[in-house]
Amino acid sequence: MELTKVEKNKALVLKAFETLFNRRDYAAAERYWSPNYIQHSAHIPTGRDGLFNLVKSAPATMKYEHGTIVADGDFVIVHGRFSGHGLGPANWIAADICRIKDGVLVEHWDVLQDEVTKQESKSGLPMFGTSFPESDPAGAPLSITTARAIVSPLYEALNQPAKKDVAALLAQACNSDYRSFHTNEESVSRDELTEIFKMIGASVPDLRWTIEDIQTHGNQILVRGKATGIPTGEFWGAKPTGKSFNTMAIDIFTVKKGKLSTCYHVENWVGALQQIGK
Repeated sequence: MELTKVEKNKALVLKAFETLFNRRDYAAAERYWSPNYIQHSAHIPTGRDGLFNLVKSAPATMKYEHGTIVADGDFVIVHGRFSGHGLGPANWIAADICRIKDGVLVEHWDVLQDEVTKQESKSGLPMFGTSFPESDPAGAPLSITTARAIVSPLYEALNQPAKKDVAALLAQACNSDYRSFHTNEESVSRDELTEIFKMIGASVPDLRWTIEDIQTHGNQILVRGKATGIPTGEFWGAKPTGKSFNTMAIDIFTVKKGKLSTCYHVENWVGALQQIGK
């Protein structure tokens, strides 16, 4: 018996997800995703390449399991679980909404939740399947490759900020409720940080900020950075002297759902001001 359109679309989505997320066969996966793929996810860069590159950066431990799947016309919704993704201790429970056209995936939306343990579930029922996941408090650690991909847009925004779309780069790297702590108690929002980056860029047009070392611990990313530049305007209260600075910064990020959630940071601005002093 010939399959109906709905049955074909459901089979297509399951085959596509298995090929990309579990088999990591990117050449084969291109047969299932349109080159003009539209991505609405807040957690995945736009386009087919954005999705494929994210999967390439994920650790080999990542696994996808599908559960309930429903379809209506050109739309398919599949309820699944991503485990071992390296972006925190909890699995992700996902509702992926895909639009199919001419036998390929052309558009996508998703809803993601951290999977809770039996102790955390107020209903006493699992979020996926018929049983709770095995407890793993440490979770799958972030790989260095994944960590670098997550933080790179933020550091890109710190390289000649006056020439960059700082707000867009920070939105790519950071969750909307991101907090940047400059003391143990005081912090600024993502929007406030955008203005700070722009202010620094206006004072130091040739600002260059590089990642000198990057380490991971669970869902945390530790970065030792180097900031260099020649202030041409007032910089942290100091008048420009034509001299350059070369200073160190330490950033401790926490990752949630594939983006930066918080950062505790220390920069040696005192040393930088001493270097540019008369």
